[in-house]
Amino acid sequence: MAGAFGDAALVLRKERRFKNLAAAQAQIILVDQSNAVLNAFSEKSRIYAARALRQRGVQLRLGTSVREVGPGDVFLSDGTRIKSRTVIWAGGLKAAPLSANLGVQAGRGGRIDVEPDLTVKGFEGVYALGDFANIAGEGGKTLAQLASVAEQCGRWCAKNIALDTAGRAREPFRYIDKGIMAMIGRNSAGAEVGVRRRQVHGVIAFVTWLGVHVALLTNVRAKIEAVIEWAWDYFARVRSNPILDRIEQTEIDWNDDEDAPATRINLECPARRV
Repeated sequence: MAGAFGDAALVLRKERRFKNLAAAQAQIILVDQSNAVLNAFSEKSRIYAARALRQRGVQLRLGTSVREVGPGDVFLSDGTRIKSRTVIWAGGLKAAPLSANLGVQAGRGGRIDVEPDLTVKGFEGVYALGDFANIAGEGGKTLAQLASVAEQCGRWCAKNIALDTAGRAREPFRYIDKGIMAMIGRNSAGAEVGVRRRQVHGVIAFVTWLGVHVALLTNVRAKIEAVIEWAWDYFARVRSNPILDRIEQTEIDWNDDEDAPATRINLECPARRV
């Protein structure tokens, strides 16, 4: 997401279509508690991603977390204050509130810890899948909340239900790791394919990412429409004019050092966790 914003900022600075928008003063700051971006990837991929983001003007604030968010500023755990009117939170996934009302003790992220066959402990024939469940992989490590995990879980669940109806024993879920991918920006992505994590970066990984996501679409019509739309956007570079529904926001004085209103979100308070 940060890379996409970086690409957009570069386009705005180059085209100069919006004279009232101070695109040259725009700052994109990525804050991550980890000491590297794409922490699930190899060191080589992490270095590539960090370099690609910096080339797009993204400032990296690693090894620190967000402590407090206000209407006009963000406070970090190291005491730094960042003035911003736009804050995007991408701190991970949390299960739907339903998980807290089932009478089952929830695990990490509010998700339900399931048995190896994807059933809920103590509830015969009840399954929990996808972002609603903590599913153990090899070595007992919880699998990431990825679309590939959810898709394979759905197929395995259907298989176990069929075994139930046939009076046969269920089989423990086995995840087939096809690798991980991450889009960074135009012509820039990272991919580590297969269990051995064969690394691909740059344009090839960018095209691979697009191809994989087209393949995951549900029907032929959606796939064709996606390919045409992406090809048109990539080669023609035709962009519609964004609509600003709050004209007063274009008049922001970014040099104003007055303190923002006192209403803030304290991220250290469990009752107000974001």
